[in-house]
Amino acid sequence: MEDCSLLITVRNDQIHFEGQDVSLEGLANMAGFLQGFAGRESIQHGLDIDDIKDHMLDIHLAAMEAVEAQMGKWLQEGKKEEG
Repeated sequence: MEDCSLLITVRNDQIHFEGQDVSLEGLANMAGFLQGFAGRESIQHGLDIDDIKDHMLDIHLAAMEAVEAQMGKWLQEGKKEEG
């Protein structure tokens, strides 16, 4: 994996990020690390591992649905520009 960086900040309930030299591989590795970190922190705060896994899966599925919806929107906009 090449060197890269990702800065995530939350201000006023808005999530912002900046990335530098981030590849898909790097992003996937960082996401996996964050999931593991969130799981360990949750367990330390007394949450059940199965509840944590269910919640993380729900977040993942919602994120992928949002990506699919955005892709559909982009495709429709592209067709309108062509036609």
